[in-house]
Amino acid sequence: MTTVCIFCGSRSGESAQFAAEARQVTRMLVEAGHAIVYGGGSVGIMGVVAETALQLGGRLTGVIPHGLATRELMHDRVEDMRVVSGMHSRKQLMHELADVYIVLPGGYGTMEELFEAVTWSQLGIHDRPIGVLNCCGYYDGLRDLCDRMVAEAFLDVPTRQLLMFFSDCAELAEWLRSVTPRSMVHG
Repeated sequence: MTTVCIFCGSRSGESAQFAAEARQVTRMLVEAGHAIVYGGGSVGIMGVVAETALQLGGRLTGVIPHGLATRELMHDRVEDMRVVSGMHSRKQLMHELADVYIVLPGGYGTMEELFEAVTWSQLGIHDRPIGVLNCCGYYDGLRDLCDRMVAEAFLDVPTRQLLMFFSDCAELAEWLRSVTPRSMVHG
């Protein structure tokens, strides 16, 4: 069984499509037999992921820092909830549990988690696949920036390809079927 780490927002965003896509991705993961690890919240896109996984009987692990357990309203129905000391501990545990990363819409926290994961991959700390669901073109600017980094010689093409963008759940599901879960290289 593959464990998919989902990075996503503690807010829902303006478009109802963000929540709809989060439900669809979560359904796809549960139906394919994947376990999910996520940020532990009950609100925003995180809450949508949790509620959908719980409704479908999926295997779900939440990881939330003690200091955010009230701010992000820790989900009280997730049986495997890990309360950790801080953000660094959260990301480390999520990384230890994950075989693959999927990024849904979110804000600064989601971006920070995404960039740490892709930077660790670039540095050879891990070689887990990283996929971004570009729901409603939300990540068009990020995708364009990554391409600009290549054009300006700040990234080479293989490094740019560490971060894959998908326009819908079907493309993401196809990619997920094609990737081999990988293990951590350097602890």
